[in-house]
Amino acid sequence: MDADAQKAAVNSASRRYGEVTHIRFSADELASLKAIAERDGMTVSEVVRRLVRAEAGHLPIASEALRPAIVDMTDQLRRVGVNFNQAVRAMNDGRVAHDEDLEQALIAVGDLVRQFRDELKTMTVGSRKAREARR
Repeated sequence: MDADAQKAAVNSASRRYGEVTHIRFSADELASLKAIAERDGMTVSEVVRRLVRAEAGHLPIASEALRPAIVDMTDQLRRVGVNFNQAVRAMNDGRVAHDEDLEQALIAVGDLVRQFRDELKTMTVGSRKAREARR
């Protein structure tokens, strides 16, 4: 990789992830990380990010086999969220009887749908190596 391409890759990663940290590993630990990265076709950084996500209780990054199904679920959740917004808007516009409890429940469910949709979208991002392989 030439210097310009390497600089562009670093800038792209900086926009996606923001923060940089430095970690010391033993030779055996680093060899294990590199072996995992090689096996799964990703960078060592991506392996570490996935391990942190798993430990923090976030949803994992989807495999290539699951990616289409998750993308479909994400789209379906977007549609559900649109329907919730329309229901709340209809109540606020007076087109249907206003019920404060129902409005609050619709808003809460809509928020959960958006949160779950965002988590599903995060699962489909994948590693840089996987995205480059798909091109």
